[in-house]
Amino acid sequence: MSNEISLKDSVFREFLKNPSLGPSEMTDKLEANYNSVKAAFAKLAEEGYLERPSRGTYEPNMAFTILDLMDRVAALEEQVKS
Repeated sequence: MSNEISLKDSVFREFLKNPSLGPSEMTDKLEANYNSVKAAFAKLAEEGYLERPSRGTYEPNMAFTILDLMDRVAALEEQVKS
């Protein structure tokens, strides 16, 4: 397993630290390609991790994120039991 974090994961982690960052600001912060960062925001919204209340505005979907983490913990606990 690689220790390298994907751009999508980097965007999500940085966004959780500072939810005021939009794609343009995130591009500068991560020194990444704007279209790639914009695509990462769109994918995170599509997957449910971010909400998009209006064009160009994103918010973390904390309920979805917590439920996803709970599911992942449960899956890991099942692996340990097996």
